[in-house]
Amino acid sequence: MVTGGAGFVGSHLVESLASEHQVTVLDDLSNGSLPNLKTVRKKVRFLKVDVSKETSIVKAGKVEGLFHLACHPRSFSFSRPAKDVDGNLRSTVNMLELARKCDAKLIFTSNSGIYGEPQYFPMDEKHPIDCKTPYDVNKYAAELQIRAFARQYGLRSTVCRLATVYGPRQRVNEKLGWRPVVATFVQYLMTGRKPTVFGDGDQTRDLIYVTDVVDGLIGAFNSKDADGEVFNLSTGIETSVNTLLGQIIATTGKKIKPARGPPSIGDIRRMCYSNEKAGRVFGFQIRHPLTVALREYVDWYKANMTR
Repeated sequence: MVTGGAGFVGSHLVESLASEHQVTVLDDLSNGSLPNLKTVRKKVRFLKVDVSKETSIVKAGKVEGLFHLACHPRSFSFSRPAKDVDGNLRSTVNMLELARKCDAKLIFTSNSGIYGEPQYFPMDEKHPIDCKTPYDVNKYAAELQIRAFARQYGLRSTVCRLATVYGPRQRVNEKLGWRPVVATFVQYLMTGRKPTVFGDGDQTRDLIYVTDVVDGLIGAFNSKDADGEVFNLSTGIETSVNTLLGQIIATTGKKIKPARGPPSIGDIRRMCYSNEKAGRVFGFQIRHPLTVALREYVDWYKANMTR
């Protein structure tokens, strides 16, 4: 089962799983879409469900493995903190209850942003936690819930803290206020608009391609040594927002000078996360360097978003 399985990362994960497994997708379609699943739609069972509701586990049925990706965007957690509790914490408790009843292994996608500002580089899983937004608080609280269920019930579970993910099917969602940096820059440049760089643009991101993330999630699920552990899924490479914009301009061929805006609330100055533990435990590797992956994303955008 994949919650948020019609979303950006979730749909890529479902595609990979559907070749070998029977997959049930739970998604309320607030930020996902059925066209994301068009290549596997006939192979999977889809339920339009809000997983923050307790009734979602009744509709779900029995599962052997559960990937919990459904969440609400970090960007509006200050404006709708109660909704963020539902989407990121309450939903996790519901999925834990389902996993417990079915004796299923649970993979949870957490957020590397919970580390806050770095005390050392690259940040590994032992780095202190310093949540800066309600989203971060709820992601970390969800991790603690998972730890409690594992101790009390012996629940098999693995937490994967994701760096900044990008790739095909990632779209700006203005209604939700979801503006991921790569997707936003590409969309603005390709439509002839000025992208906005918030702050001085020297803030950095650890940018990871969606296919590498999916490989990591499946690797964690298949590894018994990953049970009860926490892993960063990241590249360990810093890229400044200014550098990223320059690379996207070069890739798209759209030379548009950006606008400048104030720093974003809750923004983290530097992001660089170690993936050494994931590599050691289940062989996680980065197979898509930024320059190559940006070209793949721009090619996807041209083929699917400019018609």
